[in-house]
Amino acid sequence: MANYGSVSPVDFPIPYKIIEEANNHLIEKPQEEHEALLATLPLQPSGTPNFHPKQPFILYKGAWIAKSLVRGALAMEQHFKSRPTDLLLVTSPKSGTTWLKAMIFATLTRTSYPLDQHPLHTHNPHQCVTNLERVFSTGRRQIIEAIPSPRVFNSHLPYSVLPQTIIDSDCRIVYVWRDPKDVLISMWYFSGKIMGGADKIATFEEVYNSFCQGVNNYGPIWSHVLGYWEESKQRPEKILFLKYENILQEPVKHAKKLAHFIGCPYSEAEENQGVVEQIVELCSFGKLKNMDVNNNEIPSMSAHNISPSYFFRKGEAGDWKNHLTQEMAERLNTIIEEKFKGSGLKI
Repeated sequence: MANYGSVSPVDFPIPYKIIEEANNHLIEKPQEEHEALLATLPLQPSGTPNFHPKQPFILYKGAWIAKSLVRGALAMEQHFKSRPTDLLLVTSPKSGTTWLKAMIFATLTRTSYPLDQHPLHTHNPHQCVTNLERVFSTGRRQIIEAIPSPRVFNSHLPYSVLPQTIIDSDCRIVYVWRDPKDVLISMWYFSGKIMGGADKIATFEEVYNSFCQGVNNYGPIWSHVLGYWEESKQRPEKILFLKYENILQEPVKHAKKLAHFIGCPYSEAEENQGVVEQIVELCSFGKLKNMDVNNNEIPSMSAHNISPSYFFRKGEAGDWKNHLTQEMAERLNTIIEEKFKGSGLKI
């Protein structure tokens, strides 16, 4: 196996929420320096569902992204300074983000806390690992600079939108993708909860058709996946490319692979003591969903000012079969297969 470097047991990431609360004096009013550029970008096509009230998607570098998050991406491009020890988890939304945030954070901090007293018992995974474009869009760029290394972040940005500082640096990226049909279903339910009912967005058929056109948050999903897939083939030491369904099937195997890639592989003693299985259990869907912290409101200071319970629905593969007709599934499969043609990727 390749040598990706190592993380010292005394150098472990701190939950983002703790750092934010200690540095809330650094929060700035979001800058408006990019408004002229934003005004020139194409708006989402008429008749496509809007998941962000007063924030239609705009097309930026080939991706449909909510306007405030494009502001965040532009601020990142201008101000974010990547460090070689940074770790970035990237997903298309609703592709296992919450689970992998927990898994990465627990893996990096496993020698720093007894697992029965781990921060994941008192902090939602999104309070441990924050989303970069969201915090930059809300005037928190100085807080990002205040975080000690090693830093762990999440982003949903397509590869084409990542700041050049990330692309050029030695930081590592973990990318996770999921069957687009299940992404669609999870997105439908999640957005419905935020909006107070899915029927307040559009009909399911309208959402489905928009998804097939590639007009969804951070979409098209096929471009999102392919961007990181192609780069992972060129630089496997920088990007670990994983599939959600494969992690579900063999969580222990992938927990070991993840630990090795991020620079803190499990020792033989840890494996013999069942530490890998304990980490997998701590971060399992059932365990996280039933924790009190994931059933309470997140403080307004958080980047995600919504109930953490919204991030836990089923955590399984294949739920699309309960929602899509055979014709709908075949149409979406055909679109994805055509987009993936020649890449070596399969749904």
